[in-house]
Amino acid sequence: MSASASGSSGSIIWRGKPWIAPAAIARTIVVIIVAVAAILIEFIPADTTAWWPGLLSFPLIGWTVIAFLLIWALSLLHLLLLWVSHTYILRNDSLEIRTGILTSESFVVAAAGFADMEVDKSIIGRVLNFGDIIIRTQDESGRAKVLKRIRNPLSVGAQIREVMARPIVRIEGQSPTEVRK
Repeated sequence: MSASASGSSGSIIWRGKPWIAPAAIARTIVVIIVAVAAILIEFIPADTTAWWPGLLSFPLIGWTVIAFLLIWALSLLHLLLLWVSHTYILRNDSLEIRTGILTSESFVVAAAGFADMEVDKSIIGRVLNFGDIIIRTQDESGRAKVLKRIRNPLSVGAQIREVMARPIVRIEGQSPTEVRK
């Protein structure tokens, strides 16, 4: 069920973005460890006649530091793009998943279109309490949308389940949100 964001009218219960802090910290630690190991390897004595102490009159250690800073920045770029391009909004009558940077897609799942939900946590996700929430719809394709890297996915999943399990009652002359309140 794809719809525009302007069509959703419920009040916001939860708003989230991918939680990238644990991955950013882990990638930083790995890059530091590998960089220190590479720099230590550069100090291992070797046949000095074959080694040139600098490349373009810049020490080899300097080039190593620059290379690892670039590796670190590129590894964090993916996480930053994920954080910028995904927003999740749970309202009292629907769940909206917004994705995209240059182009934007808004996917809205109403309670009537909700079929199933799954919370997926890796081993690291269990320790740091984050994971993915997979939402399946009732349409013919049975497509699934993933809320990536959610902090406290079990409590967010419980909130989603509570909203999606409410029956929708329509009374002539009132909108569904007026009846739910």
